[in-house]
Amino acid sequence: MTDVVCDLDGVIYRGETEVPGAGAALTRLADAGVGITFVTNNSARTAEQVADKIGRVTGFHPEPASVVTSAMAAVSLLSQDDAPVFVVGETGIREALRSEGIDMTEDEAEARSVVVGVARHISYDLLAQASAAVRDGARFIATNSDPTFPAADGLLPGAGSIVAAVATASLTEPEFAGKPNAEISDLVNARVGDDVWVVGDRLDTDIALAESVAEWRSVLVLTGVSSESDTGPVPDHVVADFAAAVELVLANRGG
Repeated sequence: MTDVVCDLDGVIYRGETEVPGAGAALTRLADAGVGITFVTNNSARTAEQVADKIGRVTGFHPEPASVVTSAMAAVSLLSQDDAPVFVVGETGIREALRSEGIDMTEDEAEARSVVVGVARHISYDLLAQASAAVRDGARFIATNSDPTFPAADGLLPGAGSIVAAVATASLTEPEFAGKPNAEISDLVNARVGDDVWVVGDRLDTDIALAESVAEWRSVLVLTGVSSESDTGPVPDHVVADFAAAVELVLANRGG
């Protein structure tokens, strides 16, 4: 079976705006019997919330089980020995921790680990608390290193920007969980078959993720962050948008 591993921000939508033709292209893939796994470094939402957004913005309604997030990858690194966890992030991280029965704390002195993701309501005090916990020996895990992510009208600060602040203040480098790291690659690999196409808009995350598994093929779309002139991992194909990527996959699947 052919599977498409599909990024979201900059590929399917930008903010609340659909990339033109993305919803119809997803339907075309599903109707052709191609498996679709949505893989995002955005840790703000739960899998259910991501699936809801895809449906709301594109008209294609996936099951939450088809979604993998960097928050899920980050939590896969943790055990009960790492609890309680101090969170700099949003619902996606907190719900991933709850689903695994891992306790959280708002007291940096109690924290045995700190998980940092995108946090759109970040405060100086929260950064100070997280940094203090890491300096005191708490394990430091970052959902991803993306400095930005695409929105409808440009680029917004990503989790990597917030992670960098905590790393600078704590003099500690984190463990990274999201694309292209092994933690999220393992979660994806468990869901797909042998004929896998990774479609994304970032060389350093999506295309690098495809490179991490020798048999996976990669397609860069030009509706997000990276351009053809950027340096980094080299995609197998470069196309204008997701609809063009789908036509490429359907013409070459199994080959």
